Amino acid sequence: MTPARKIKSEVLTVMFIDIVNYTKTTSELSRDSFSQLHEAFDTLCIPTFKDYDGDVIQKIGDAFLITFRSATNAVLCGMDLQRRFIEYNKQMKPRKPLRIRVAIHTGEVIKRKNDIHGDAVNTTARIEGMTKSGDVVFSETVFHAMNKNEIPYKHIGLRKFKGVKRPVRLFRVRNGRDKVIARQQYFNKIKRYVKLIIAFIVIFGVLFFLRSVLLKYLLR
Repeated sequence: MTPARKIKSEVLTVMFIDIVNYTKTTSELSRDSFSQLHEAFDTLCIPTFKDYDGDVIQKIGDAFLITFRSATNAVLCGMDLQRRFIEYNKQMKPRKPLRIRVAIHTGEVIKRKNDIHGDAVNTTARIEGMTKSGDVVFSETVFHAMNKNEIPYKHIGLRKFKGVKRPVRLFRVRNGRDKVIARQQYFNKIKRYVKLIIAFIVIFGVLFFLRSVLLKYLLR
């Protein structure tokens, strides 16, 4: 049995990134198209990881497992990845747009034979499972460690995950979709105010009309 003091572990920021709807997408591809998809995925991802000092632990099918020593770098990397994939889809106009999701968590990991293990890895995988296309979602541990001045974020609440002892508080990087939602909420609020004003005018008009009718009746 290996003594606990000889087991290598350290606190790192863990990232999972994968292709959204991978199984459905690849089931409709020829071998050449399948190869091109993975070539594009690797070409967009790997240089971006290096730009932010990310260490690729492994690639499993359509997913990369990466670690970072900086939580800020990890989130910035996730943001840059989403930007690069959006640009790729706009420029290349593939038959099946290549969309990704990014999940990030900071915690202690155990290093063994060029791989990493532990609750931090499991938690990141669980976060990835609930992350939507185009999003970068990260945990509270990342939030506390990162430089908040560099990252636009939104709190999305607590989540309970299978196999994770305690609920995890999650945050999401703000993106273009948030602006659309905020604009829609603003217009909805304006519509409510307009409806209230119209309702007030109608009620006032009806009361004024009834008052006029009542005065005419009393003055007969």
